[in-house]
Order: sequence, then C-alpha cells, then structure tokens
Amino acid sequence: MHIFKELLKYRIIRIIFLLFLFSSVSLAQPEIIAIQLLDITNHIDPVINIINTRIDWLWHTGKYEKIFPLFHLVSRLDPEDKENWATGGWFLINCIAPSKPSPESRKIKLKGLDFLKEGLSFNRDDYRLYWEIAWVYYLWGDLETALKYLDDAIKYEHPSYVENTRAHALEKLGRIDEAIKQWKEIRKKFPEMRFVADRFIHNLEKEKNNAGQDN
Repeated sequence: MHIFKELLKYRIIRIIFLLFLFSSVSLAQPEIIAIQLLDITNHIDPVINIINTRIDWLWHTGKYEKIFPLFHLVSRLDPEDKENWATGGWFLINCIAPSKPSPESRKIKLKGLDFLKEGLSFNRDDYRLYWEIAWVYYLWGDLETALKYLDDAIKYEHPSYVENTRAHALEKLGRIDEAIKQWKEIRKKFPEMRFVADRFIHNLEKEKNNAGQDN
C-alpha cells in the first residue's frame, strides 16, 4: 500500500507539473494541500473534495480559463467519476468554446467531446456518458451519431429523458413510425411521462395521417 501511495503521489505531482508547464496553471494552495493529504490518507475522496472546492472558487470568481485542468486532474485520480467527466466536457463545450473565435472555438468543442469519450472508455456500463455524448451530437445536428449513442445508453438503467431524446431525434430524421413506437415505449416504462407521451403520439399520428392524405 505504501508503494502504491507513493506512486500515486508521484503521478499527481507529475500531472500538476504538466498542467503548470503547458496550461499556465499556477500551483495554488489547495492543489498543494491535495498532494500533502496523500501522505496521511489512503483515500482519494478528501483530495478530490479539495480540488472540487477549488473549481467552485474559480467558477465564482470568473477565472474560467484555469478550471478545466482541475477537471482533468480529477479524472486521473478517479476515472469512474462520471459527473467529473460530464461536467468537464460540458464546461469546455458550453463555457470556454463560445468565448473564443471560430477556429479556436471548434477546436475546444472537439476537445470537450474527446474528454467525454475518454470518460466513456472508463465507464461503459452506465448510461450517463453515452447520453452526454449523444446530447452533444444532437445539439450539433448530427442525429444519426446521436442515435448511435442513445441506443447504447438505453441498454443500461436510465431516466426517461434518454428515451425522450431518442424519440425527438427519430422525429427530426423523419422516421415517424419509429418515433411513435418510442413514445409508446416511454409511456409504458415511465408512467409519469404518459401525458407527455400521449400528446406526442397524437401529434405524430396526426402528422402521419396528413402526410398520407397529401400523397
């Protein structure tokens, strides 16, 4: 255990050094404390809590450019932290990228997407990151790719909005029969969504019938 702890400490120090070298991130006091905590505990959670506290402080003080390297650090400490992967990817795509000129903005958005996909490689048995990636593609208008990830997401326990998004993607692609089928499945699996599902089923069937009459 001692050897493992020493190796882990070395890994964290190396990651922070690289972040400092390549991302102009200063070694603020919480990160130093995080490293020191590894000397007195075998648990990563207190270290991650300190880093998350630092992220929160940077967010509320508007120092957004310094935040992502800390998401990156947490991802190395705990690759199974799906919330960290999801928030880190979202942060790059929706907070940093829009503030940059077009070529750089696209590059940062793709970096955010790559971060989400890297997280997925560590968490393939859970819906969350399939969904997050699908939502990015959905918003970007790449509906076929979004469906691919949504199809994977629904293989695992998931909330209703995953299948809702799938139904909307099918509708946008003009696959009305499949969209109706999806809403019927939602109505059956998620009783709290039955009124919403009924409305979409009614509207889609009406749209389908009108299209048939026009032909």
